[in-house]
Amino acid sequence: MEKLLQIEHLSVCFDAPAGTVEAVRDVTLDLAAGEILALVGESGCGKSALCRAVMGLLPANARMEAARLSVAGTDIRGLRERDMRRLRGKVFSMVLQDPMTSLDPTCTVGAQITEAVRSHAPKLGKDEARRRALELMELVKLDGAAARYDRYPGELSGGQRQLVVLAIALASGPKLLLADEPTTALDVTVQAQILDLLRDIRRELGTAAVLVTHDLAVAARAADRVAVMYAGKIVEIGRAEEVFGDPRHPYTWGLLASLPALAKKGESLYAIPGMPPTLAPPPKGDAFACRNEFALAIDYERQPPMFPVTDTHFAATWLLDPRAPKVTRSVRTGLPDAAEPERRPPAGEVLLDVKGLTHRFPLPGGRSVLALDGVSFQIRKGEIFGLVGQSGSGKSTLARCVMNILRPQAGTVVYQGVDVWGRLSRAERRMLRTDRQIVFQDSAGSLDPRMTASELIAEPLAVNHVVPPRGSLRAEAAFQLHYVGLDPSYLDKYPAQLSGGQRQRVAIARALAMEPSLLVADEPLAALDASIQAQILELFKHLQAQHGFTFLFIAHDLAAVRHLCDRVGVLYRGKLVELAPTEELYVNPLHPYTRALLEAAPLPDPVRERRRPPCRFDEAAFDRSGPLVEAALGHFAVLGGEEAAP
Repeated sequence: MEKLLQIEHLSVCFDAPAGTVEAVRDVTLDLAAGEILALVGESGCGKSALCRAVMGLLPANARMEAARLSVAGTDIRGLRERDMRRLRGKVFSMVLQDPMTSLDPTCTVGAQITEAVRSHAPKLGKDEARRRALELMELVKLDGAAARYDRYPGELSGGQRQLVVLAIALASGPKLLLADEPTTALDVTVQAQILDLLRDIRRELGTAAVLVTHDLAVAARAADRVAVMYAGKIVEIGRAEEVFGDPRHPYTWGLLASLPALAKKGESLYAIPGMPPTLAPPPKGDAFACRNEFALAIDYERQPPMFPVTDTHFAATWLLDPRAPKVTRSVRTGLPDAAEPERRPPAGEVLLDVKGLTHRFPLPGGRSVLALDGVSFQIRKGEIFGLVGQSGSGKSTLARCVMNILRPQAGTVVYQGVDVWGRLSRAERRMLRTDRQIVFQDSAGSLDPRMTASELIAEPLAVNHVVPPRGSLRAEAAFQLHYVGLDPSYLDKYPAQLSGGQRQRVAIARALAMEPSLLVADEPLAALDASIQAQILELFKHLQAQHGFTFLFIAHDLAAVRHLCDRVGVLYRGKLVELAPTEELYVNPLHPYTRALLEAAPLPDPVRERRRPPCRFDEAAFDRSGPLVEAALGHFAVLGGEEAAP
């Protein structure tokens, strides 16, 4: 089969104040025409740097070396920028992770797609270019293409913006598409549409793709082959069913063991110990040795070569050397059987009581958007209550109304018997400030960039004049950092010096410093690596079990919600359409939107994913009026038609 992309011994270095960072180290791989290869691994392992090297988009402080780097038969090493511009878009194109920063907010999406079309076909007329832009919008399945042509990026949802970026990338029919985290922080319905779209584009246009992701379930759904990267090197590569069904590298074992989708209810997740090494310079020997419980003496001295497992499956671990001792490792590679749901009413005293919560966002011209529509639910002490739904369903708005950040137009929020939006005494205001804390989805935006981790964690204590239990604010900050898995070396680092996962753990430590009774966690796992997600999930379970914390847990990751939560509520267009104990909801979903969410969620099983038909969503069936009805003990849903029958 023709090799569209050929990379041999590629290395990328960055000159930084701390020294030379070896971001990509001696990577060799290839990609056939029409093939989808998933690059998976933790943040900072070199996935994005590899893609930018192929695109010729490395920054000025970067240096690249390669024995071979060719795309569609063209050696792109040393090409002038003018020549690279001719190739970008026509031969290879890239979809960046954050569509909002990739699009011009002052220009309509139609004009931006048209610009991409005309940049590679300057003789194309204005009407023809517009027609081609609309065809691309329809190709990527952007609903109402004609109506959205004149919309601005800020008027579209995150998923719609990602489809626009994809349409721009496909404007000239490239042979190779580099997609850098195209589904991060998107709800499962939009995620499923984009992954199905990648496969459709491969089939209709013959476009090959490199899919960069930290989500193993996404890789299982879309990829033909999977390459696992760690500390700048590919440590395992093979067909998707080989890597998922018969993993051989200890790092791959750890990633799979950390997935909540592969764990039984109540089973602890495995979190890979330690942190990835610094690559300025990289460690001697195998970079994973210090985190590998099966490391051999040679791992600390020499880097392992790629050992063949099959003709298509290779792994770089000394455990595959014929002289190595045989290691028996129980690795979960199959999905657990569904647990029998328990039907019992929730126990415990009500901590948070939300009734009839309604909120509208005003728009120009006297219009408004209904974000919450009469939402009612209760959370009991010591309970982890999950809230799921697509982007724009009102989850974050609800969290902000609960936390006195947004004032609802109607309804009440009662916490510990206090109406949080009523007339409050000084003592009640202090109680609400200290007894409730929130962790926002965007850790970078919620942390002051001018404050160190120590100052950020200690700030709530200082502002509320709380005496630190450990004697000093710095000692308290060090304790809370250790609690979330970071050592004291991070105390004096600023948010910009931390990875996304490290910033999120600082944000969690900041919230935990007040020892709140209620913690509202708004997408705390978004964009985090699988192992770090496992650490945070286990931390939340520990806080519930040992300290009796109560959580409102908002997430897109349905597997994480199932693993962690006691009960789950489903929001659709601002309305609570289903509410039930977790296993009852997942085994017996009653509302069609709940069923659509569960059917769209990717699973870390490539064999099952390939048998799955494309996701289709009939939104007309989701809209139902009426109250929540108790269809079974503790299981409430907005019913209609057949589901309304007793």
